[in-house]
Amino acid sequence: MTVKSGVFLAAALVCAALNAGAAQTKALFFFDTEEYTDPRSSDAIVSIANMLHEEGVRGHFAFVGYLAKKLVDWRRIDVLDALKPHLIGSQTLYHSLHPNINEKTDIADFDEAYRRAAADEWLSTGMIAAALGREANELVCAVMPGPSHSYVAFYLYADMGIPFFGGCGPVFRDGRHGEVWYCNQRHLPYSAEGNDGIHLESFFWKGWDEKWLDKKLDAIAKLDTVTFYMHPHMAVKAQHPDGFNWDGRNMTPYGKWVAPPDRDPLDTAQYYVNLRRFVRKLKADPRFEITDCSRLLASQKPRKPITRADIPLIRAALEKRLGPVEEPASWSVADCFQAAVRLLRGEKEYIPGKVYGFLDHPAGVEKATAVEVAALEKAAAKMDLGRFLPTSLDVGGTAVGPADFMFAAFAAMETGAREVTVTPRDQLGDVKALMPGLDGYTTKGKWKYMPSYEDRYLSDRLRWQLWTLRYE
Repeated sequence: MTVKSGVFLAAALVCAALNAGAAQTKALFFFDTEEYTDPRSSDAIVSIANMLHEEGVRGHFAFVGYLAKKLVDWRRIDVLDALKPHLIGSQTLYHSLHPNINEKTDIADFDEAYRRAAADEWLSTGMIAAALGREANELVCAVMPGPSHSYVAFYLYADMGIPFFGGCGPVFRDGRHGEVWYCNQRHLPYSAEGNDGIHLESFFWKGWDEKWLDKKLDAIAKLDTVTFYMHPHMAVKAQHPDGFNWDGRNMTPYGKWVAPPDRDPLDTAQYYVNLRRFVRKLKADPRFEITDCSRLLASQKPRKPITRADIPLIRAALEKRLGPVEEPASWSVADCFQAAVRLLRGEKEYIPGKVYGFLDHPAGVEKATAVEVAALEKAAAKMDLGRFLPTSLDVGGTAVGPADFMFAAFAAMETGAREVTVTPRDQLGDVKALMPGLDGYTTKGKWKYMPSYEDRYLSDRLRWQLWTLRYE
């Protein structure tokens, strides 16, 4: 492409964006920073961090806690200095070293699973904060290794004050928004090749393919938000270390890990050239705004409370689809349930805050059932909203589902009736329609888990948190 034609193309894109009146797609760069078997892997952190800083881009480096400790052991002051302009996150304590976060939290007892995860994650964030000179409350994001999507960890990270979660690939991508809220964290799903996205490591196997990039960017520009990612060590290493150290069959003892082989230095040099070209291409594309989690957090609007005046709109929206409410504000189904309970108690409004889903699949009535509003009010008065929601509720001696309860409460408050009838309905919502990547999802038999790992609870319970889903 000539300079002249490039100018015309850029001008055309600007005009198209302005004419459409469309908001820019917010683009972020995430780096899963995890390889602690070889100091050479950290050379890539320096190269990538410095390049981004030169281009005026603030990246997110999600650190494995033990790697942060190793940087200090290796006296890698150059790495620590290169990271100063960038944002830092957490990526568990030991990454895939067994037992990893999924293996530790795949148990029935949530409180015990939470304690196990917390013991590791507070240690990990402490290592990161100490090594990188950040306060623990400065960590803006969390990432889990591979396909490890532990609902336990999501709730833990939110409680730790980490506002964003990066990763999860297609699991939390709904094809429209590019980001969602789930389990009290704002999820930024990674854009990866094969999922209508761009994996930054694809520049190794595809080189610089302008037509391929343009086609991908055309699709990505339709999203509100996109998160590009890579593993820094893959710029200098030909493989991840997991496969021949901790893959469930070959579990090399701690202290005897084998470092992954190096790449050809010429390939590494060309990769850096291509990565910089991509950053510049994105900067020049008026459809995109390169941003970061701190800026997203600063622009986050206060949430609108729910009052009785909102009930008709909420009720109509939920009758149409048992899922996130988008008008007149962004509310999850769990927000709506909490509002129903609190308004029944006589509170004037519900200010959205921490929400929970279910630990089992909720069950509703099997036939039309009349319930007294006084019984609904009595059940609301006893309900603990600081825990996972009940899958069934006793309302005047009748077992009703949580959705049954919510709709009955809204009907009573909207109509003033003292008795309402609940009819059989879906109690959870359509996972396949709302979160296609979660439908039928399982981690059993995948990635680098131990053969004993069964995924007995994690994937099902991840789906059962559907009521926490909402859009920014």
